Amino acid sequence: MVSEFNFFEYHTQISHDNIILSYKGPLSDVLLSEFSRDIRKKMQEEDPKIGKKVFAVFMELAQNVLYYSKEENHFGQKKDKVGTLVIVAEQDSYRLITGNLVFKKDVPLLEDKCKIVNSLNRDELREYKRNLRNNPDNEESKGAGIGLVQAALTSDNPLGVEIQEVGNNFAFFVLSVYVTRRENEKNAE
Repeated sequence: MVSEFNFFEYHTQISHDNIILSYKGPLSDVLLSEFSRDIRKKMQEEDPKIGKKVFAVFMELAQNVLYYSKEENHFGQKKDKVGTLVIVAEQDSYRLITGNLVFKKDVPLLEDKCKIVNSLNRDELREYKRNLRNNPDNEESKGAGIGLVQAALTSDNPLGVEIQEVGNNFAFFVLSVYVTRRENEKNAE
């Protein structure tokens, strides 16, 4: 379901949480490299094993923004994709959130891809990833949805999706993934 996006409500909501990273703006490989260095350093201090998961999921989600955002920042000859990257430390998990503009016409396809990923168990996700890798279905797709599958596999949690209208032709696509902080507690359940 598509709804009207209210940035101020969104900003207020995330402002109350324990933010590890919050960025809105143009993305580049260099900037992602800097973010990843900072995330690795911060996560190494807390829990190296979970930190690797957080880093891996962050990279998958950030690359989605880098490849697919329909908002661009033109600076000289260079065009950088624009998006939002947030990592929030919660009591039992890290919540990784990305947001970027997409064409409204692509919303049903995005929703379907996420529903498929969320409907599969771990073994089915692996098989689905192999099939996507061998049979890319879309020329625009640089990874054929493999990043979504990999984020779900790595986090061992479903994808959270929210899509909100921001104009006549665009929607804001918010993707969130949880990485459990206390791996031992999760395995004990």
